[in-house]
Amino acid sequence: MSNTDSEGFITLNGERIEFSVSRSKRRKRTIAFKFVQGARLHVQAPFLATLSSIERILINRAPWIMREHAFRKSEDGIKQFTDGATFCYLGYPCVLNVTCGKGALSSCRLSPRSLRVHVSEEKLSFESLRQEVRLEIVLWMKKRAKVKLKKRLDFWAKRLGVKYKKFVMANPRQRWGSCSPDNIIRLNWRLMMAPLPILDYVVAHELCHIRHKNHSPRFWGFLAGVMPDYKARRRILRHVERNIETLE
Repeated sequence: MSNTDSEGFITLNGERIEFSVSRSKRRKRTIAFKFVQGARLHVQAPFLATLSSIERILINRAPWIMREHAFRKSEDGIKQFTDGATFCYLGYPCVLNVTCGKGALSSCRLSPRSLRVHVSEEKLSFESLRQEVRLEIVLWMKKRAKVKLKKRLDFWAKRLGVKYKKFVMANPRQRWGSCSPDNIIRLNWRLMMAPLPILDYVVAHELCHIRHKNHSPRFWGFLAGVMPDYKARRRILRHVERNIETLE
């Protein structure tokens, strides 16, 4: 490693997050950071930036870092659907606790810091067990989404002073939500993986299309009236979009 590069780690809420640093004389003042290679954080800093100054900045951005780190960790874990993998529910990391055995129906339930999945079948192959766990999680997630998304829709519709015709829980692979010309709101049940402020951004965004069917300045102004920080929420949404297909 050259003398312009270094490594370190910060501890946020008991979670150790390692990071690497690349320094450049071209970068005068600002520090930029992003996650690379899964859950590893990479920092681009000015040539004379010290590790302690970088750590202070990272700690100040702790909410974003923790949220993104959890999603990064969950990406591989969700694809595996194995005991000990990490799964995100409303933005919070939950460890999968998988059990097997007869005597109890297959189920999925949320516990503090964990998602407990029981599969009634015994002696399944690794791949068969993984698929059974995936199925239980999807069924559980859709059931919760049907109730949660409807509640958030009603809440934001009242705030915005609009009425939607119907709510449909959708299963698109590339979209979070939509508003039809006749004001039918469709929302992706995978929003249950996103933090609540981001879920609310999508809900409010689609409801604003009842009043404005495009993304004109009036549309954004209408949204800003009830959600002044919508731009920040939209930026975070872009970071979590990669997880929209992870339950397929």
